[in-house]
Amino acid sequence: MRIADVQTSFLLNNRQLWSIGSIVMIRSIGFGATWPFMAIFFQSVLGVPVYYVGIIFGILAVLSTFFQIIGGHLADFSGRRVTMALGSFLGILIYGGIIAGLLFHMPILLIVILFIATSISGGLLFPAATATVADVTSSKDRERGYAIYRIMANVGWAVGPLIGSQIWNSGVVWIFAVVELSLLVQLALILGLLKDVSAVRKGRAYSQMHFSDYVVLDYPLLIFSAGTLLLMILTSQFSVTLPLFADMKLGISASRIGYVFAVNGFVVVLGQFPVTSLVTRMREIDGIILGTVIYIAGYLLVGFSGSLPALMADMVVITIGENFTTPTISSIISRLASSDKIGRYMAFNGMSNSAGRALGPAAGSFLLYFLFSNSIAIWLALDIFGLSSLLIMLAIRHTRYVERKELEVRV
Repeated sequence: MRIADVQTSFLLNNRQLWSIGSIVMIRSIGFGATWPFMAIFFQSVLGVPVYYVGIIFGILAVLSTFFQIIGGHLADFSGRRVTMALGSFLGILIYGGIIAGLLFHMPILLIVILFIATSISGGLLFPAATATVADVTSSKDRERGYAIYRIMANVGWAVGPLIGSQIWNSGVVWIFAVVELSLLVQLALILGLLKDVSAVRKGRAYSQMHFSDYVVLDYPLLIFSAGTLLLMILTSQFSVTLPLFADMKLGISASRIGYVFAVNGFVVVLGQFPVTSLVTRMREIDGIILGTVIYIAGYLLVGFSGSLPALMADMVVITIGENFTTPTISSIISRLASSDKIGRYMAFNGMSNSAGRALGPAAGSFLLYFLFSNSIAIWLALDIFGLSSLLIMLAIRHTRYVERKELEVRV
């Protein structure tokens, strides 16, 4: 392949795309080092009962929903760069508070509250970051742009869990220190590399804005987001139910669970572009349908698994489903929105997905607690949410309404 072809395929001349990719990569190194271990941290280290762990993650996701709305609003009206910088700065303060709380043996409730408050940082940052990808790519390059963005984020997810596995036994405070360092570097990159190319809306005070400026009311977006919400209930088992299942049911130590999550990052890095190339040759909704089917199969396989290698193999299947769905969801949302509403459309779908992530851990931990003796029943029950999402996506495919909207935006 010629150098020019490589530059075109990987959008190497798009410096802003690669800048935002680098920013999320650094962030994901820190969060990849912590997130796989947090459910076990609360349950095993702090002694929080398993059903309360699900509630903690559920509350975090609910707050994330709220801050997604604020983040999307700020991204459209104040700019992507300032919104991401604010999210990074607040994350530095909150994670610094968690580190201080652990070092000075502060009450568990305070640690829990600070952990829930971390939703502010991601809620502000991600609508602006995903909207930035749409800002700096053409409609033709959008799918590849989101694929590159996601690959770079998952380079961090490949490295981060391995770091967390190595330092877990040294003390969980060091894991939070990795997050703090990643947020500091992230803020420096936002201020040093990123340019705000969005069309920021000006000329009206916030108090003079209409209700429609804050809320997105769009029928295709509502139906599509209902489907992704149900899918997120299933996929959110990745962060809470899966590590708790591995620890409590299979006896896999926390220091080894990181390898399961590292597989996720590596499969994204190696497999995202081939999957994206396949999706570009089909209707985008078909890519989401296929990914949902693979997701359902991957989580069902967990119920039949009894060892670390088996869980790593399951994660390969789950991640292939993720490769089909995640960038495609963002691409569809960006095409549904006009240029001055991309941040809020991203935020609305992010809000719906966060609602799914709020319900998912609560549902998963509930089923794990009450169906503990029957592994297959746990994952069969959770797959019902994936099947429900699949039915909605099939209905959307039949109506072709999302496809029509895509064509309107492309013209």
